[in-house]
Amino acid sequence: MKIFTWIISAVLLVSCATGAVLVEPEKVPVITPETPETVIVIKPEAAPEIIPEIRPEDPFEYALLGVKNNTALFRKSIKNNAYIFPESGFRSIDDIKVVGEALIDEKEFRVTYNLANAFSVDNNTFQIPFLLENLTDNVSCNDELVWSPAYDEVGLLLSFDDNYFDGWARYINIFDKHDAKVTFFVQGDISGDSDDAAVMEIFCRIVLSRGHDLGYHTINHPDLRSISIDKFNSETKEAAQVFFDAGIHFNAFGYPYGFSEDWMHETLAPVFYMTRGYGSNTRYYNSQTIRNGYLVSKAIDNIMFPDNEKFENDIRFILFLAKFSGDCIVPFTSHEFSDAQWAITPPRIEYLLKTTNDLKLKFYTYGDIRQKFIQQ
Repeated sequence: MKIFTWIISAVLLVSCATGAVLVEPEKVPVITPETPETVIVIKPEAAPEIIPEIRPEDPFEYALLGVKNNTALFRKSIKNNAYIFPESGFRSIDDIKVVGEALIDEKEFRVTYNLANAFSVDNNTFQIPFLLENLTDNVSCNDELVWSPAYDEVGLLLSFDDNYFDGWARYINIFDKHDAKVTFFVQGDISGDSDDAAVMEIFCRIVLSRGHDLGYHTINHPDLRSISIDKFNSETKEAAQVFFDAGIHFNAFGYPYGFSEDWMHETLAPVFYMTRGYGSNTRYYNSQTIRNGYLVSKAIDNIMFPDNEKFENDIRFILFLAKFSGDCIVPFTSHEFSDAQWAITPPRIEYLLKTTNDLKLKFYTYGDIRQKFIQQ
């Protein structure tokens, strides 16, 4: 009766879902302590440089013109004030800033964009304060530029972990509403004749049929650092092979609790194109750094944001910064759809998806990343 009921629910996914499933996660993810110092270098935007008929003779005026027109004259970077550990990410959004650098007539220029104080002029236009500095001559000025986001390759890489198949199925239509594609890192096993195995297999096939993506997340969610090699293989590669034999394929592997060691990436590489960690810091990956095949996704669970105002402000700023910088992909991860601590509420999902569309970011799956950046 349980599997029959679940199959009926799966068939009804085409209709709008109602109501939340409040299920406490069986396992509480552990956030890895991380250091805040980071910089990500961003390639210049593809927008053509606007050059007047007569270039200003004064290098400072020329630099100011380039900034105000948001041209490719300045090479942008996402960073903080410290020297860098590239994998650490940003612990607080207050650590993040965008700067641009240029060498004009042998003079060093730097622009610092004050994105925290940017404000909306209308639905698609923003006014952004900035500080322009001639570092060679110690001259500076404050000004503002007007900027509108346009469609490009900047995007959000959104995923959900574990085995909340009923809850995920109940709310899967929310992604269709926003033309969003996501990746589910599923935990469990489809071998055998149990109801749980059948439910998992049905969910996987529905997800793939609707254009979403799948990653694997082990059978039992162990800390992979603390088990034997044989157990490691049975929880990862051997378990995934059962799915492959059934025609269900995974593009990525998500480490339980986000914990991994370097040898694991190499061991899993023949089976999974990508591996994914999980942590509290915000990371920005560009078209070069994402090719490594391993990334760490930011936790966006309810426990990370004490109230909706902080969630909305932080999420919008993180996405806004990525969009303005260009050539960025931001990975986010949560678990079930509810008001539990290690979950995300449906209204927060709605806000995230709508904001992504408002800022004209793309939705990426791990399969998209594989095809666009890894498999070349």
